Amino acid sequence: MAGLAARLAGDRRGGAILEFALVLPLLVTLFVGGVDIGRMFYVRQGLEYATEEAARYYMLNPTTAESNVTTQLRNKMPGGMGPSVNVAYTDTANCNSNSSVTCTTVTATYVFNFAVGYLNLGTQTLRATAQAVRY
Repeated sequence: MAGLAARLAGDRRGGAILEFALVLPLLVTLFVGGVDIGRMFYVRQGLEYATEEAARYYMLNPTTAESNVTTQLRNKMPGGMGPSVNVAYTDTANCNSNSSVTCTTVTATYVFNFAVGYLNLGTQTLRATAQAVRY
């Protein structure tokens, strides 16, 4: 039995696989975390684009209902994320020192969930705003 233990202690084969097994979880976490951060920026950019398009729609159709603008915004969101977007409107009368103009700030928020749950990153609320100048 002592000879077997001495042989196993002196055997160096399989060391690389053991090192790889120890480093693999860290590598996977870094890779998936990087993809998740990239996904968050993608969603944030999509939210910004959709909000700007909704404000542009509101400027071109100043008498339309806010629900139509919300529908436009949600339809512009990438990947079917539109229904999860919350939209708020804030009107400012006498905008740009002009009493005949109403400025409406369109604010869209989206709660982003990270895919890497075991890192406890939780959620991130993404917010985008755009202004529609309506006559």
